[in-house]
This record gives sequence, structure tokens and C-alpha cells, in this order.
Amino acid sequence: MLEFQGPDSSGSFVQVSILPTGWLYLPDTWIFADGKPSLKHWSPDFSFLIRNPSGKNVLFDLGMRKLDYPTIAPHVPKDAYDLLLDGPVHPNDIHAVILSHLHFDHTGDVTLFPSAEVVVGSGSQAATTPGWPKAEFSPFDGTVLSHPNFRELPSSGPGFTSLGPFPSAYDYFGDGSFYLVDAPGHMAGHQIGLARTGENEWVVMGGDCCHHKDLLEPGNVRTISVKDGPNGQPGFHKDATAAVSSIAKLKLMREYSNVLTVLAHDASLQGKISMYPKALNGWTVRLNVE
Repeated sequence: MLEFQGPDSSGSFVQVSILPTGWLYLPDTWIFADGKPSLKHWSPDFSFLIRNPSGKNVLFDLGMRKLDYPTIAPHVPKDAYDLLLDGPVHPNDIHAVILSHLHFDHTGDVTLFPSAEVVVGSGSQAATTPGWPKAEFSPFDGTVLSHPNFRELPSSGPGFTSLGPFPSAYDYFGDGSFYLVDAPGHMAGHQIGLARTGENEWVVMGGDCCHHKDLLEPGNVRTISVKDGPNGQPGFHKDATAAVSSIAKLKLMREYSNVLTVLAHDASLQGKISMYPKALNGWTVRLNVE
């Protein structure tokens, strides 16, 4: 089987843990072009803790706040802040909160991390400014944009490289252990994470590249919805053509035997992979990935 090799094969690696920040219903018709109107998927909402040997701890996505959203009926017994308190990394020890994109089920409550840097992908700010509450009916949380340590990544420059099928990725720690990968389509600034978790082991944090593992399966003929989506939108993805391209690239990554792909809402992995405070490291030994 094919194995993925990063651009820096001698780089260090990080500890990666999943924080299950809750559950929500995702209508089948929002996910698939041939979705069933009567079907909703009870889906997790994952946040990820990344621990670098330098001592820096970052979160990739925050999941949801503990609020009510009628259509998706979320269940959030503990948010990312609460979950961190159950393990060795205190919320005050978080160096940065990195967001795959600025939808509410990923931004959580950044005000709970006042000293952390809040990092978003290129184009995020222009697409969401000014956000709520400055714009009363905006679906985007303005506290992300107004966070004192807000930072938007550039689209290119020092630290950027190509990575597998993806043309643009940012080496976040500068040691080859964790990359922020440009994965356009879902919305402006959407990025996924790629972490090196061992000498020959990687974990992809797939964000909302897609919302169901079936779209990544070999031989899959199902396609994303382009007619039905949240808030009356035509599907989940702002740019369907770009989303299909990003999904195809992620599908190629998933074919590598040493790459574990974890979508933000992948219910198929529930009960098969470790959750915080345990780490995903060593998954190639513990998990039989088909």
C-alpha cells in the first residue's frame, strides 16, 4: 500500500487528541445530492488538541457553544473549555486556537481563551466582517474577529509548501509536525490540519471538507448537495466546484495507509478511536483502517 511522506521526513511530531464537543443533527439532503428528506444524521462535533514538543499547545477548532439551535438540535454537555479541564492541559495553557473556518459549530467561544492567538485561513475576515452582534443577522460570531490576538494567515509566503495533492500548506510550528492546508470550497478561508503523529504516521483533521465519510470512500458515486442547505442555502458549500476538488484531494490522502482522516462530524469513528485525554498517536498499531 502507498504511504505518505511529508516534505520534511526528519521533522518532529505532535501529540493529537480529540475533544468531542457535542452532537448535532445534519439533514441527509444537506450532505448528499440524492439525500433522503426524512433522514438526519446524529453527528459528532470534534475539536482537536495538538501538543508540540516545544511546549506549545494549540486547539484546531472549538466545536459548539452550549446554546440552542433548533434545526440541528445540538447536545453539548461539555464544550472544549470544559473538556480540557478533564485532562493534563489547562485552558490557560493553550497557545493558539486555530479555526478550520468561521461557522458556529467550529468557532465555539473564543472569549474563553483570552491570551491565546486566534488563527484563521486566508480570506476569512473579508467574508465574515463585521459579524454578530455588529451585524444583527450575521451567522458569524464577531467575537472571533474582535479577539485581541486575532490573526489571519496569508495565502502564500515563508513557511508555505505543497503537501501531497494540496498545492498550499503552512508549516505552523516550522518543524514539519503540523500543517494548515488550504482546502477551499466550503467557505472562504477553509483549511484542514495535517499532523505528524509518529515516524511514519499522520492524522488529517478534515474540518468541513465534507460531512460524511461516504463521500471519501473508494468507488463512491454519491455527490454533495447543491440544492439544499442550512438557512436556505444551496448546499453546505459556498463554492461547490472547489469543494468537489478539495474532496477529491482529501480522498487521495485517505488512500495512504499511514494517514488517518478524521472529519469534524465523522460518526463512523465513534467508539473506534481514543478521545482526550488519550492521544491518537500510535493509531496505526491500534486501529484497523479499512
